Amino acid sequence: MAQAAIPLPIERARAQPIMPRRLPLLVRTASASRRILRVATHLHDLFWDEVLCAWFSPRQREAINGIAWSKQAAFLPGGYSFERGLAEWERVATSEPPFPQAGRILLGGAGGGRELAQLCRRGFDVVAFEPSALCEGARQVAAPFPNSAVIQASYRDLVTAARGHTGPLAPHVLNTSFDAVWFGWGSFNFVLTESDRHDLLCAARKIAPTAPLLFDFVALRDTENGRIDRLRPGIRRVCKLLGARSARSPGDYFGLGFGCLAPKYGEIEAVAGRSGYRVLYARWYSAGCVYAMVMPA
Repeated sequence: MAQAAIPLPIERARAQPIMPRRLPLLVRTASASRRILRVATHLHDLFWDEVLCAWFSPRQREAINGIAWSKQAAFLPGGYSFERGLAEWERVATSEPPFPQAGRILLGGAGGGRELAQLCRRGFDVVAFEPSALCEGARQVAAPFPNSAVIQASYRDLVTAARGHTGPLAPHVLNTSFDAVWFGWGSFNFVLTESDRHDLLCAARKIAPTAPLLFDFVALRDTENGRIDRLRPGIRRVCKLLGARSARSPGDYFGLGFGCLAPKYGEIEAVAGRSGYRVLYARWYSAGCVYAMVMPA
């Protein structure tokens, strides 16, 4: 009987992969280029955040945002963002206490009506408002639901209604009650100053003194003290010398319009407390993003 061939030791040695003592040049080049790209992107964003915030005041930034958002067809009925419906965190937050399962909802930052559509289909009566031209899309959503309404108005208009009983929202939010308040996805990050965020929360509490408030935000995660961030003071000085009358505050950024990263995750309890709320929970839903449910204290 023929015997199976036995591999020679040298043949086994040749079959084993040869491990390099250092990364190949091509791999090192790719890694270096990736680091350079990250640094360049950070520098680009840092420069324009500082310059644009220096030349446009918070009020001007709000006006620019209204124009920028109006061009985002993805938020309108039929658009990608609209048609994906509620995110998982939104489904969870609106399906468990203290969020009601029926009643009247005040929805701010409604965009083209993505959240509004789901609330109306679940039988809620909704007063929704949106400052940009996206509100026309939200009005289309609300049209089949006679007990719901969409107003072109801003968070600043909510503050005006609560304080002075005037403005476009006043007829819709005064002398009525709400079972919950919801600031639409990401809209809290477009309330650009700490004082404006405080005023907004106080207004919501005054308009709906017994209702839970649901909102989400991208949190400020660091103190902007990296090596590249050391360039910020110099950019600010140059802008001031050139005549800029505003300045960037920590967390201010320019992306899809101007925004401001909200207080750090651990600080939300203090922010809510100063406005007369207590935090029921604050939960991460993705990297750097938090949703919170607060109740009037």
